Amino acid sequence: MTVVDRFSDLPIGVTHHILSFLNIRDLTCFSIASKRCRELYLSTPSLDFGDLLPKRTPKGSSHVTCEFRLKLLSSLDRFLLKRGDNKIKYFRLFWTGHLIKTRDRTPCFCVHENFRIVNLIHNAVRCNVEVLDIFLEEKLAFPFSVFLCETLKSLVINMPSVVKTPLVAFSSNLEYLELMNVEIKDEGFFKWISCSCKSIKELILCGLGRIKNITIESSSLEKFELYDGFCTPIHLNISGEKLETIRVSWRFRSSKGKSLNIFAPKLRYLFWRGNVMKKANLGKLECVEEASMFLEPKADDFDNLLKVFCSMHRVEYLVINEATIKALFREGGSTQARFNNLSYLEMDIRSFSDELVPALVSLLRGMPNLCTLYIGYHSSRDTKSDASSFDVEHWKLQHLEFIHQTEEVTIALSSGSNGIEFARYILENAEKLEQMTIIHLPEQSDAIQKLNDSRMMSKATVIFKEDS
Repeated sequence: MTVVDRFSDLPIGVTHHILSFLNIRDLTCFSIASKRCRELYLSTPSLDFGDLLPKRTPKGSSHVTCEFRLKLLSSLDRFLLKRGDNKIKYFRLFWTGHLIKTRDRTPCFCVHENFRIVNLIHNAVRCNVEVLDIFLEEKLAFPFSVFLCETLKSLVINMPSVVKTPLVAFSSNLEYLELMNVEIKDEGFFKWISCSCKSIKELILCGLGRIKNITIESSSLEKFELYDGFCTPIHLNISGEKLETIRVSWRFRSSKGKSLNIFAPKLRYLFWRGNVMKKANLGKLECVEEASMFLEPKADDFDNLLKVFCSMHRVEYLVINEATIKALFREGGSTQARFNNLSYLEMDIRSFSDELVPALVSLLRGMPNLCTLYIGYHSSRDTKSDASSFDVEHWKLQHLEFIHQTEEVTIALSSGSNGIEFARYILENAEKLEQMTIIHLPEQSDAIQKLNDSRMMSKATVIFKEDS
């Protein structure tokens, strides 16, 4: 019986694409199948040096010896040497740290891994790498040559190391840059991004050490993300004519001396979590379609909040937390904040408390075309049963316009009757309601009976789910 090797007859581009799903361990097994497989093994442009080390035990220990780790790195060096100058489009290196078992914490000889690791990265640069993804747990000097690679389009660095500022004169072709847990001491690094990365589209920053100021001015940037690390900047300035997405998670004890400035006239998606700055200038947000605002405002942040929300009057999709709702409508902001285009509202609240209901009324009053409403609860539930001051008649007296447009509602009930009465109000008055999902606690059998009575007055499909 003749065995036909159809895989080897595939076009080289198709073959390389299939092999791109294999890590180096599986790729090595593939190479021993035939001479042609060996050739493909050495020419494939996608190299994944991940998942090579055994996973640690729950206690954080590993049975891998220093000798094994160095032999593994040596074998990877030999593999790259045999590849020669064959192009590398994608290169991933995932290398976990080595735990020192000696009591006096004297370094074992595997500290020489750093040289081998840097050499692997240098080889990827030498072969004109396009996508470089580096994850390291041990600190080392990040190879400066990476930023000089003209073919590099995507760079992900996740390692506890200092990243030095490249020369501003060098023009980079980077389109995607993600920096996590690195330390940037020189603010000139962001000047390099602004001046030299003319093609950059996405920039993600997380845990950049003790950097105080981040200023990005880019004519190509489309997406910017900043997440909490062990230290956050004091001043954040982002400017981009093509910016469509901004995600900021920024928390601090005091907003004194901190500022946030955004110039993004084409911004469509805004996700902001954390504190509100006294000096916050987000510009005109008239193009924002989707916003997620999980803020922790102080008592005197009303003016800043109102300014932001009034500028987002065209938003269609809004996710908001309880603290933001209360702060926004505490001082009569309902007369100015209207969202006529809003069709989806999601709220994350701790309980349907008496304190929340007036603010919720004001919020819903500014959303006449709301179609989908989702009310969920934070995991730390309010166990008190004092949220019972507002019944169905109260909601009817508000004459809220959204009730005539709402088609789908999901509500999670907490203790007290406010949430139950609101659900009854919707069931009995929303003529366009198609489906309502009610998530209830096991002990809320009386609430289910009330809602079943209201259910008889609605044509909508009602689904009850017990929250375990």
